[in-house]
Amino acid sequence: MAIKCIIIDLGDVLIELDFSRFFNDVITPSPFNKPQTPIMLEFFRQSDTYHQGKITDEEFYKQACEILGACSLDQKQFYASFNSILNDLNLDMVELIRNIKSLNNLMLICMSNINSSHWKYLKKQKWDIWELFDEFILSHEIHMTKPDPKMFELALEKAGCKPKEVLFIDDGFNNVRSAQEMGINSIRFIGLNNLVEELQKHKIKLSSKKRKNK
Repeated sequence: MAIKCIIIDLGDVLIELDFSRFFNDVITPSPFNKPQTPIMLEFFRQSDTYHQGKITDEEFYKQACEILGACSLDQKQFYASFNSILNDLNLDMVELIRNIKSLNNLMLICMSNINSSHWKYLKKQKWDIWELFDEFILSHEIHMTKPDPKMFELALEKAGCKPKEVLFIDDGFNNVRSAQEMGINSIRFIGLNNLVEELQKHKIKLSSKKRKNK
């Protein structure tokens, strides 16, 4: 069955992530940051409600300070560090998406587990990429996160497609597995060259322009 819609993730697919500044500013100073206590993992596990838009920026800041035991940064400084996680565009992926858009009659949906602070930060960047997408499904706006099957049901509804007519691209194992369990064609993003090979298997038209090895 021909692919009519591609759903693409943001973090670590289209947007490169870098946790180093946040780790140095927030995690390292925490009194709970010990080798046997993966405090950063616990922090992000507890931050799911923020990604779902169920708590405010102020509430998330207070929650972060509570989980970490202490927070030496005020709220403005905290969010400057938190937003620095969104490091830069993956320019090779942007080129590939433009390629797909120009050569295929497909609907493109951006679907991301993203909180309001990160989304506002991204929209302020002078990145000419958002017009590439026909629809956006953002966790903080719909109050759910991947791998919740309901998020994929919403994507299918917006696409107006059957599962086998949709291709999902994400770097998260659980997200890909959830989509596959619903019958959606899925590719786990591990690099550009692998993605190109998988796209070709699904008969997605691509230009023959030479790409960097990644």
